[in-house]
Amino acid sequence: MWRVSDRTWNAAVGYLAAVVFSGVVGFALGATFSTGCPLDPQNAPFGCAEFLISRYQTMIAAAIAAIAVFPVWRQVRLQGMQTDILKSDALRHRIATLSKMRDDLGAQAAVVRQELQWYPDYIKTLSFWVHETAAQVDRFLDFVSDQKALRLDGERVAAARADLMGKLNALSRDLWVMNWDVHLDGEDAPDEEQAQKLQAEATTAEANLEMTIGATLRSVGALNAAISEDISDARTKLHALSESLVTHDA
Repeated sequence: MWRVSDRTWNAAVGYLAAVVFSGVVGFALGATFSTGCPLDPQNAPFGCAEFLISRYQTMIAAAIAAIAVFPVWRQVRLQGMQTDILKSDALRHRIATLSKMRDDLGAQAAVVRQELQWYPDYIKTLSFWVHETAAQVDRFLDFVSDQKALRLDGERVAAARADLMGKLNALSRDLWVMNWDVHLDGEDAPDEEQAQKLQAEATTAEANLEMTIGATLRSVGALNAAISEDISDARTKLHALSESLVTHDA
């Protein structure tokens, strides 16, 4: 938004005061030499200038009022500048925090991605890999959930984070169910009917695992992109505020 600089307003107020003063003096001198105003004591006991001031008092009062308003207006502008400075500081903090959030997300995601990419070609013992990967996915899910506690999520980030957490929950469940016979034994061992049901779920989970992994990794990328968009928006707002402050100071 275009704003008039303080220097321009100072000059305008100075010109207005000079015009008012010059007008009154000029009218007074001109009327005195041309006998344009009555000099009798009843109409102008203090001379022609007093007569003209009385005649044009409304205009003069309006000009004086306009000049008197200038300090108030300047104070409002200064308060606006202070607000813009506070907003700029908040935006810088947001950009720095979001950038760290994105970097931390990338570092944590890289660990999980490396683990997931072992499947299916580089797996020697499926049960062991499933156990280790499920633990990694759960840790990553906790990390993503903890980042939400920073309360910096914009609308796009919140949606992308919710989608990723849903994908991670689904992947974690599929991985754990694939090892159901390892984790359920002794008193927790299921009966035959439950075992058949869990085995069916494990078979389905393994059949869909590559697709589930792909969807999870795409969701990680979507969250990263959403955070980057938030950073870009914050930088755009900060640039606009910086230009506004420069205009104030000009």
